[in-house]
Amino acid sequence: MRFALFLASCVLAFPCLGEVEGRWAGQGTFPGWPSIFCVLEFDGDDSTLSTLPAQLLDEPITGWESTGDMFSFDVDVHGTAFAFSGTRMGESISGSIHKEGEEAVGSIALIPYPEVSALPNRNRWSSALDVTGVMEIPMILDTATGTDGRIHADLSIPSQQLIEFPLEVVSGDDGLVRMTLHAGAGAAVIETRMSDKELAANFQQGAFQQDLVFILDADATTTYNRPQEPKPPFPYGSREVLLAHPDGHSIAGTLTIPEGPGPHPAVVLISGSGLQDRNEEIMGHKPFLVLADHLTRNGIAVLRADDRGAGDSFVPDRSALLNVTSLDFATDTSLQVDHLRKQPEIDADSIGLIGHSEGGIIAPLVADQRDDIAFIVMMAGPCRPGIEMLADQNRRLMEVAGLEAETIDTVVEQFILVMTMVKEGASKEELMEPLRRLSILQTETMGLDIEVDDTFVEDAVRQAQLPWLKWYLTHDSATVLSRLDMPILAINGSRDVQVLAEHELSAIEQAASANPDLTTRSYEGLNHLFQPAETGAVSEYELIEITIDQAVLTDMSNWINERRVADD
Repeated sequence: MRFALFLASCVLAFPCLGEVEGRWAGQGTFPGWPSIFCVLEFDGDDSTLSTLPAQLLDEPITGWESTGDMFSFDVDVHGTAFAFSGTRMGESISGSIHKEGEEAVGSIALIPYPEVSALPNRNRWSSALDVTGVMEIPMILDTATGTDGRIHADLSIPSQQLIEFPLEVVSGDDGLVRMTLHAGAGAAVIETRMSDKELAANFQQGAFQQDLVFILDADATTTYNRPQEPKPPFPYGSREVLLAHPDGHSIAGTLTIPEGPGPHPAVVLISGSGLQDRNEEIMGHKPFLVLADHLTRNGIAVLRADDRGAGDSFVPDRSALLNVTSLDFATDTSLQVDHLRKQPEIDADSIGLIGHSEGGIIAPLVADQRDDIAFIVMMAGPCRPGIEMLADQNRRLMEVAGLEAETIDTVVEQFILVMTMVKEGASKEELMEPLRRLSILQTETMGLDIEVDDTFVEDAVRQAQLPWLKWYLTHDSATVLSRLDMPILAINGSRDVQVLAEHELSAIEQAASANPDLTTRSYEGLNHLFQPAETGAVSEYELIEITIDQAVLTDMSNWINERRVADD
């Protein structure tokens, strides 16, 4: 269910007026924060402030004022108000950042970063990071020399929603060019020497590094062909939802409601692991947007929301996200059910849950805690004990990568040992060497050029000791399912390499054997996202144009509507 993406991006938007225009970038020091790379693009009402390390997305500003080259504005950053004031002096912008309620003052210093695609001598290059057995990450690099004599570079990683983002470029006297993407997951550095034909480069982020070759590719595109992605106008209503959680955070989402007087059946969509937006966007696909559109067109209202800490779902203290488990996410889902029950267009007796991957664990949890859930749908939801499920996931990922059986057995054996130690509460000191051996086995097996030093292993131990993993390894999904008496639809793809259909569906059938309305279906040739796939490998997700196979969509809406008719 979990696999790491290397880069993360977010954008903060604000209106801008006055003499300052174009794209500017440099270091900003927010009071109480370390210095971070910021990008300001002055473009009237479409002006933006981007800062990847702060994980901000479309945060509006208020109180804009400008006089000539001087400007000021306020902005809310994860619930904290900051006031910016700045002055343009020739080819630089300098200013201050004030934090509400504090005397401390930060600073901002920017220089012009023109959009490379608009420069007359721009070259477009393409390459890809190859994370063996997991995914391939295509990248597009735009380079040009500006009128200021500086080399400028923009990087696009479409699968991670990063489009033409400026890199900090430093040119050495020896001809080596160092391009840095200041990303949320840590700085990513591309080192190369400029050429007219191809760029031999080295990519490094943290302990990961890989040699790449960027080739000239004028036709490389940052957009995808996604034929199922719905486009307006829509034959149904839609409204934004903002819910206050009693623990202090908020959940933001979108409620789509079918045409007609109602009341309508409704579902809450529950995403898989990792911080996901309301569309469960991954590698250019928006599965929950496609699913919500289909269900709503077929008479079923849908509430889909950003996970806490993602998108517009605000969390006062982001460090608290390190301590959450599926039980915490279940309370967010329950909050959404409460909201649906109060809506006049919704049939309060026909509210169900649809969970994908980890969401397939959370849906039964919520249904077990409440007495008003009409049905649940588990899309690639696990049922077996966590160690078994994760061990088989690792095994299958290596199998589709073509690794030898003996090698796979060695890695899986060490993985089971480490996960068992985590489950039993092993200390950091006890985990260091077993995790070091597992990390070496995994990186060597996958052909990754990663130095497994103490820093790397200590970080791996911290990740292994997060409450989420400990909770998952000790959770008993089967017992929860055995207590449910509402209709259950459990579906998987036969080529799912993350939650294996042949194991999980049979486990669900056994756990819920007393349920009078249990339906399980395995879809031949579909992967974890329910796309038609060749091998099911994660690397295929981006390349497949279909987001969710139509048969899955049709079967799901029919199954829900049939139970509504039966109840009536």
